[in-house]
Amino acid sequence: MDLCAICKEKRQKCVLTPYLPANKHEKYAYLVYVFGIENVVRILNEIDPSQRQACVDSLCFEAEARVRDPVYGTVGIINDNKRRIQYLQHSLQIAQRELAMIKHGRSRL
Repeated sequence: MDLCAICKEKRQKCVLTPYLPANKHEKYAYLVYVFGIENVVRILNEIDPSQRQACVDSLCFEAEARVRDPVYGTVGIINDNKRRIQYLQHSLQIAQRELAMIKHGRSRL
């Protein structure tokens, strides 16, 4: 039977085993550092088993974001993506205007 990295170290059975493979040491480190393993286990025990994998994946994502950016975490990622979307939308508008000008024979060149 596989054990999660924490339980493998402590040599005990673990509720996290199905959701966090033993070879994902970095994920464990982030979870322990940000949330504490006891809190993760408590959260998992309080939700429906069918939602546990998604919950663990979310917690891992949030924990990694918090480790990389302790101030903004996932909000920083969201804000960066919003800025990128705005930039790309602006670039698309410019390209569409230039294309329209070319189609109508009014090239800027």
